Amino acid sequence: MEKLNLNKLIANDIVNYGMDKTTSFNYIVSLNDFLDDYDEESIDYIKSHISDIIEAVHQNENVADLQYDEARQEFNMVFYFNGLFSKLDKKIYDTAQDMGIDFEVDEVWEISYNLENSDEYNEMIKNTIQENFKTMGREI
Repeated sequence: MEKLNLNKLIANDIVNYGMDKTTSFNYIVSLNDFLDDYDEESIDYIKSHISDIIEAVHQNENVADLQYDEARQEFNMVFYFNGLFSKLDKKIYDTAQDMGIDFEVDEVWEISYNLENSDEYNEMIKNTIQENFKTMGREI
């Protein structure tokens, strides 16, 4: 396994920033907006190592495609499903695919959100906790 270096850590931060903000498969991260969160020393480092950071973003396992616009200083990233989905999202997507249904990312997220915020889901969690608590030799 290849070790992390500062360029990869910054690239991971750029990718995670984009993944957190996206509502679909892709997101454009403006380097200038991204740098607002960094101090002057870090900004100088990033700007002087930008080509290595771009390459590290390109090699990130969650990035399916990357276009870097030099003039606008923007990372246009397309993400793989797996990087965007939680375990529940993946379960919903895979189950739908098995049923012959092809959902868009935002539809999967909506279903996941509705499930996680339903009374039935909360009740199922409580019941499962109670059952596991009983089998551990503890009394409720």
